[in-house]
Amino acid sequence: MIRKVIHWLAAISRRSKQLILVIIDFFLFSSAVWLAYSLRFNAFYDPDINQVMLMLAAPLIGIPIMYAFGLYTSITRYVGEHALWTIFKAVGLTAIFWAVVAYVARLEGSTLVPRTVPVIFWLLSLLLVSGFRYISRWLILEFTQEQTQRRNILVYGAGDAGRQIAATLKQSSNRITIFQVDDDPTLWGATIGGIRIDNPANIERLIERRGISEGIITMRSANSARRAEVVERLSNLGLRVRILPAFVDIADGKHTVDLIRDVEIGDLLGRDAVSPEHGLMEANTRGKVVLVTGAGGSIGSELCRQLSAVGVSKLIMLDSSEFALYQIDRELARQTGFEKIAVLGSVDDSALMRRVIREHGVQTVFHAAAYKHVPLVEANPFEGLKNNALGTFAVASAAYESDVEVFVLISTDKAVRPSSVMGASKRVAELIVQDFAQKATLNGNGKVFCAVRFGNVIGSSGSVIPLFKEQIRNGGPITLTHAETTRYFMSIEEAAQLVIQAGSLARRNDESGKFPGRIFLLDMGSAVRIKDLAIKMVRLSNLTLCDETNPNGDIAIQEIGLRPGEKLHEELYFSVEAASPTSHQKISVAAESAPDGLDIAEMYGELRQLIASEDHAALAEFLRRVTGMGALAE
Repeated sequence: MIRKVIHWLAAISRRSKQLILVIIDFFLFSSAVWLAYSLRFNAFYDPDINQVMLMLAAPLIGIPIMYAFGLYTSITRYVGEHALWTIFKAVGLTAIFWAVVAYVARLEGSTLVPRTVPVIFWLLSLLLVSGFRYISRWLILEFTQEQTQRRNILVYGAGDAGRQIAATLKQSSNRITIFQVDDDPTLWGATIGGIRIDNPANIERLIERRGISEGIITMRSANSARRAEVVERLSNLGLRVRILPAFVDIADGKHTVDLIRDVEIGDLLGRDAVSPEHGLMEANTRGKVVLVTGAGGSIGSELCRQLSAVGVSKLIMLDSSEFALYQIDRELARQTGFEKIAVLGSVDDSALMRRVIREHGVQTVFHAAAYKHVPLVEANPFEGLKNNALGTFAVASAAYESDVEVFVLISTDKAVRPSSVMGASKRVAELIVQDFAQKATLNGNGKVFCAVRFGNVIGSSGSVIPLFKEQIRNGGPITLTHAETTRYFMSIEEAAQLVIQAGSLARRNDESGKFPGRIFLLDMGSAVRIKDLAIKMVRLSNLTLCDETNPNGDIAIQEIGLRPGEKLHEELYFSVEAASPTSHQKISVAAESAPDGLDIAEMYGELRQLIASEDHAALAEFLRRVTGMGALAE
């Protein structure tokens, strides 16, 4: 019966619910006056007509006051501490006005009103009005969520955000039980909002005894390393972990303040996000005509997004993939304040590059176009070198011969002591850019050529993370090349921002000669063991690892051996000397020069001939001599 009434009430209109609440409050206030008299005289009170009128005056006073305080617009199922304080004020004001009316009636002699009755009326009204709302809330939650399984949730953090999250979850359902811990020893044992704050050292015991299945991390002021540590700990204990974004992400507009999101793999890398320096972001971009090659790729498309936000006057997006170019062009279609042009074509088309740069008056070039999948380039070495090396020469030549002010090559850590054709092709690209930088310095034309080198970016087409996600979705196994393989990782957003800022640093220091070679290195943090990354991704998916200790687990990891051209560990620079710092804490610069006696013009001509002849043996010898790469796979 109660269930039917609750569901009927839930289905009627909001105005009807408000009317029912007004009628109930009318009865509660009237009853509170009658009960006040009965308690005062310690008997069942039989009022006369004047006292009945005085009793009816209570709801006529109280209901407008309750309405003014917004108690008929609030939703009963979300009644909380704030509503209790509002009821306290509204009922108190009602009792004061009613006491005035009762006092006037007493003076006129129309009815007897003992002095204690208004006080008893106030207490009873507070009890009845608030009690009715909290009982209603309990009934609504109990009978409308009966199919919902009880949830025990651990909230890690008892700061402002943690307290708000815990309070909201607690009042949202009577089937949610909240347990809260915090790193601050002064809070251990304290009770906040009805929730006891515990020592994080007791988490294992809490999970075991209370059956906790979910964890929410609210440590927004903690650094990334500490949050990563907590995420990993809770994940290892089998909890489904979610996280409140860090303050810097909220300030940058990546998340809303009230958003709790699922933990992402980037949360486990322990990298502190650094807001970009606006001066460096805008120096080569604001009010400029900017060309991005490879604009449809993961790095290129993110560069386009970042550039569209810094005030470029015209953005030229070039890519050889029609679909990829269409995607980024459509994504930025709603952006206003700048001209946007999509150019379909290949970077190794010298005539096209010269025409595009001159026709549009390009001032800044971000050269991100590259084939970067190691096994594919290894299997197609001539196409890889044609695109990555000859394409770089075509774009850099066009930039040098025109009015381009800054040219930035997007390079990779695989160019350092390369073991693959892909890495070697990017090293050749670096040498080409270095040669144009030296020419610009000798000619004094003010042009800036530089390369920016970094490791893997999370979610890029060449990263292992999308592959692992797909394999987990398909039930495994995760294919791992080697248990000890390590890689550097950073987010695409951070990489794109640092690339833009590195180009500005190169221009700022061009005349000082402080950065010979101009190969900028991005701070990639600590290298990550790929096997550990795979294990964490399995746990983040709320699955278990299938191994010797748990043969019935969900996802297995299978080692397949290093593929042709792959290394166990990547490096960021050749030199035995440490990279030199710049004014940006996440950007340094390596002083790396070309091999002695290398003539870039001759190298370019020889490479063109090798690609045309498709001579594998000669190409292997060329790459060994120019980049130090080992034998080329046939």
